[in-house]
Amino acid sequence: MHDLPERDEIIRILKEVKDPETGLSVFELGIVKSVDYVQESQTLVVGIDFKRRLPGCAGCVPVAWLIQKSITDELSRRFLTYHGVSAVRFTE
Repeated sequence: MHDLPERDEIIRILKEVKDPETGLSVFELGIVKSVDYVQESQTLVVGIDFKRRLPGCAGCVPVAWLIQKSITDELSRRFLTYHGVSAVRFTE
C-alpha cells in the first residue's frame, strides 16, 4: 500500500474506471478536471464535471445520477486503498 497516489497512478485509475453507459474511461470522457490533496484531513478532492452529460429529459435524470454515483463510488474505492487517503470528496 502506498502513502499517496502518484500522478501516473491517478491517470491509470482514471483510465481504468469506465462509464457504464458508454464503456469509455472517465479519463477519455474528461469527467475528472482536477485531483488535489488536503494534507490536514488526508482528503483527496476530485473536481468532476458531469454537467455536459446531463440528459435533457427529466425522466432520465435519475438514471444519469445512478451512473454518476457508480463512477464516483468506484473512484473513491480505488483512491481509498492508499494509506495517506482517509477520504475522497467530489466537487463540481
